[in-house]
Amino acid sequence: MAKGKNDLILRDRLQFTLDGNGDLETVYGRVDLSDYVSVVNNQGLSIKEMRIQIRNPAIKDTGVFNMDLLGNNLSEGQVKFANMKIIGSTTAYESLVDTGIGSPNVFFNAEITTFVSKPTGSDTPVSTQVDYYELGTPDLHPEGYVVVSDVLVGIAANSAESYLEETLELDIMLIAEPVKVTKEELKEMLAQATDL
Repeated sequence: MAKGKNDLILRDRLQFTLDGNGDLETVYGRVDLSDYVSVVNNQGLSIKEMRIQIRNPAIKDTGVFNMDLLGNNLSEGQVKFANMKIIGSTTAYESLVDTGIGSPNVFFNAEITTFVSKPTGSDTPVSTQVDYYELGTPDLHPEGYVVVSDVLVGIAANSAESYLEETLELDIMLIAEPVKVTKEELKEMLAQATDL
């Protein structure tokens, strides 16, 4: 949470709809930071933390998202794998296949995976494993990730059959501190804006 007296908490929400196969090609939401950053005035934001919450507005009373991306959507003798990936970045990558913690301008990376198997003769899955893996700004940029442009939040999914043609929501919270940037830092960071 916000620790410094100058820290800002910025929030946004992105809606996305999976297709009939449970897939979602890379889509982005943009967190507008124009009130806080200015190249002309050497003003930037140091992003200290990004937090996310996937929501399912179809779930009555709570909106809680079930991270089991496959459920019971498999036949006897099948083994299936589904995944969802979310990034925070200042670069719009064409596909999240090209992103990871070593990708330039990526300061947040989260992955949800579901692995399910249903042996022959079984009505329900015998083994379901759901994992959530996240490396955030404190892991990838412990001093904070300085931006002079808007932030992009990308999401993609593969075979999330529990959510065929469903619209889900991604809540985003950024904890950031206003900072002054030098001319040298600005030169390096202006590439961020041209990549948006």
